[in-house]
Amino acid sequence: MIIGTFTKTKKGYTGEIVTLTHRGKVEFEPLARGADFQVTLDGAEVGAAWKKTGRESGKSYLSVKLDSPFLPAPVNCALTTREDGSHILVWSREDRKQD
Repeated sequence: MIIGTFTKTKKGYTGEIVTLTHRGKVEFEPLARGADFQVTLDGAEVGAAWKKTGRESGKSYLSVKLDSPFLPAPVNCALTTREDGSHILVWSREDRKQD
């Protein structure tokens, strides 16, 4: 599920996410240590992102972990590039094991 659209900036990425509980401006800003990017929502830190490469596709993407006091649990996402050069933030629910 696509929850955001982004554009590449000189330093990182900027865009907007829209979910049932959040809507706002999101920025990915580079970090010197730890994660590759800090993720902010309307100026408040809400997560981090790491540069990754897909095993099968070989395409680069950002592995994103969003966390907030307003979320019941951390959310894993991926910031990927579309063929037209635009960027999207994609969220997918973990597969739950059936008992």
